[in-house]
Order: sequence, then structure tokens, then C-alpha cells
Amino acid sequence: MVRPWALSAPIAVLLICLPLMRPLRHPASATISDDEQARLATIQSLVEQHTLDIRGSEFRATRCHIEKPDGHWYSDQSPMMSVLLSGPYWVMYRSGLSFDRNPVWAEYLLTLFGVTLPIAFAAGLLYRMGRIFELKRPWRAGLALAVVVGSGWISYATVLSAGAAAAALVVMAAACLVQATLTSRGAAALTCMASAGLCAALASTYELSALAFLLLLLLVISAFGWPTTARLAGGALYVLGATVPLLLYASLNKPITGDLRPGFLHPEFRLQVVDRAADRKAPDPRWLDEEDDPPTRWRIALRSAGRFVAAFLGGHGLLTHFPILVMGLVGVSMVMHRHWPATTKVFAGLTMAGALAIIVGYTAAHGEWKDAMFANRWFLVFLPLTLFWAGAWLRRPHRPVTWATAGVLLGFSTIVALLGATDPQPRQGYEQYRYTAAGAWMHLVQPQQPSGQGEMFADQ
Repeated sequence: MVRPWALSAPIAVLLICLPLMRPLRHPASATISDDEQARLATIQSLVEQHTLDIRGSEFRATRCHIEKPDGHWYSDQSPMMSVLLSGPYWVMYRSGLSFDRNPVWAEYLLTLFGVTLPIAFAAGLLYRMGRIFELKRPWRAGLALAVVVGSGWISYATVLSAGAAAAALVVMAAACLVQATLTSRGAAALTCMASAGLCAALASTYELSALAFLLLLLLVISAFGWPTTARLAGGALYVLGATVPLLLYASLNKPITGDLRPGFLHPEFRLQVVDRAADRKAPDPRWLDEEDDPPTRWRIALRSAGRFVAAFLGGHGLLTHFPILVMGLVGVSMVMHRHWPATTKVFAGLTMAGALAIIVGYTAAHGEWKDAMFANRWFLVFLPLTLFWAGAWLRRPHRPVTWATAGVLLGFSTIVALLGATDPQPRQGYEQYRYTAAGAWMHLVQPQQPSGQGEMFADQ
């Protein structure tokens, strides 16, 4: 009844993450990132004060918040993850475990329930999804663990990260679609459709970039080798499952911002006393124009192209931190050039389309990468699925040199990811133009003393 290979990857993920959790390594409130503080403030306010207003929370000294004209303070994030985690915290609070009495243990359990356990569960689903590559069980288990560790996903499994949790939900949605194609029972397949829509929509309410996969996974259903009526029914159930979390999100967010956009997309609600740019150093002169003339189209295009390249090869670049992702791209190309089922080809192609859309969107919207933290937290949503397609490469025979090269890439990516897991979201972030893995190493060997950044809010 218990399959050791299926459990090996989830257990390995837990063994790695549990001793590296942020509440254990950096328990001081002054070292908690603004993103995590804002989430903890909302959870505490919901349970202890029955409101989304975070003014009464001990975590209110976060820069990730907005102030409404009526004087209320709210987190600038989507409220969905905080609302769902308020359930476990309510149980802890009623049991005598609160942020006031034992903050380290309370934050540890919330991180475990909200991020670490979903990632471990998703690792088990990746093992099951590996059946589409017709790999043996040890190889599927190794692929699942390599996806979690080599993609840098595990770096954010130790903090309360919405991006990491959203990536787990995207993997769950993909696993439901794969399971629907493998099961022979019609009712079970249709249930998988509704579950896929639920998970994908919930991921998009956690992390806005996951909207790309909410839409693209629906297109995967159109490629199923089912009768037209079954595909239409599957698509309808997918939409029905997605409606539930989207309606809940709308009911929670609209009273805060007045529309469906989260607070960080409403600069008019930003506190003037909290200037996020004040903590940033002056831009690198290499990126400044020598003249003060308005930028031309060519300059704008060159800047955009430079940021796009930096997303792969810069100080926060994907390939400079996790070069094993190249094997995922190779796997996608092999799927496209071999006699794979049409569903698999569409799934692989849409994975790349979603990844490209997210990269282009963020490179166009962000002029600098300091807020990306370790490597790039904005790209977490598509990293696991991207590396998952390396399974197509694993099923083919290769020369020893090729295997050795892949091993080196995986080893380097794993070391960097584990290094990032020790401090993925420091309060001050990472330098914009420096290699963040080097910064994480310096944080590890020379721990920084907590700074009193929350003092500016002491009188608020």
C-alpha cells in the first residue's frame, strides 16, 4: 500500500527544508522581508481582530502595504493566501499558540502548511506525471526531486512565499490534466477537469503571473483525444472549478481596492511616508543615458532587450543560477520533434508559451531586479514545469560525456538552490547588479545583525 519510490522525493524535500525554515534561521522581526511581514500581518488581523486592516498587527512595519483615504491599512498583496492560512492559525490561536506567545513556532507552522507541504505534495505528483515519459520508478523519483531542487523551487520552500505556493498549485493543475488522460473512468476524468481549474485559478489568486497558465491549460483540454462532447464537458468543468476561487478573490479584494487589481497595482494608495525607492541604491551608471533627452524608440527597445537578456544571464538570471533548466528546453524540443501524442506536444509548447509570457511581462514592467530577491522569485510559477520536460531527454540513451555534463549542471544548480534556501528573502533584498548566489553565501558566512527599520512605524 505504500510505494517507497513515490514517497522518496516528498520525504527528501521535507528533510531538506525543515531545518532551513526562515523562522528558525532568522526569527527576529527586523529580518523578515516586507512581503512575508505583510502576509503575517493580514493573517494575524483576520484571526485576532476579524479584519483585513493590518494597523493593529505587530507586523504592520512592512512596506508592502497601502493606506486608504479612510485611514485603513491593507497589505498590497492578494488576500487569498492569507485568508486560507488564517484557518490553520485560528486553530493554533485557539490552542494557545499565537504570534504573541510563540512567534517562531507559529510562523514555522504557517510556512510548513502554506508552502513546504504543498511543494512536497507536488513533488509526489511530479513522480506520477513522469509516467508520460515511460520512465522506470527510480528515474521518475529522481526527476521529481531534480525538478524541486534544480529549478530553485526549493529555495523559496523555506519562507512564506506566494510564488512558491502558486507553482505548487500549477503543478497540481497539470497533474490533474495528465491524470485525466490516463484514467479509464469518465467520471474520474471529469472530476480531474474541475480540480485542475480550481488549482489553476487558486494559483492565479496567489500570484498574478499564474493567470497565464490558467488560460493556457484550458487549451490543453482542446488537444485531448476525446470526443468533442467530452472535451466540451471537460472545458466547462474546468471553467466551473476555476470560478470558485476567482469569485472568492473578487469578494475579498474589491472592498480593499475597489476593483480586481491587487494593492500593488494601485500606486495612488501608497503611503507617502514609506518610499520603497529610498532603500534602493542609485542605478548603475552603465544603464543611464549620457544625455537627458527623452529616450527614443531604439533606446527603449535596447533597454527592453537588455532586461530580457538579464532575465537569463544577469545577476538575478535563471541560467546563471540554475543552468539545468537548459535540459528542460532540450526535452521540449525532443517532444516537438518526435512521435509524441498531440496532447503532450501541446502541453509542452504551452508550458514554454506561459514561461515566455511571464518573462516578457516582468522584463517590460521592471526596470531593476532588486525586488526579485534570490535569483528571481517572479519566475517561480513556471520553473518546475519547465524542468519537468527534461524527462523526455532522460528516456533517450546518451554518451557518458553528455551524462557528465548534465550531472555538472544539476550539481551546480542544486548547490545554488540550497544556498538560496538559507536566506531567499532578506529584508534588504539582494544587490541589483550582483550575482545573488554570492550574496547568499555572504549572508551565510557573515550574518547581518537585525536593523531597526520598523522604528519608523513605532508611532503609527
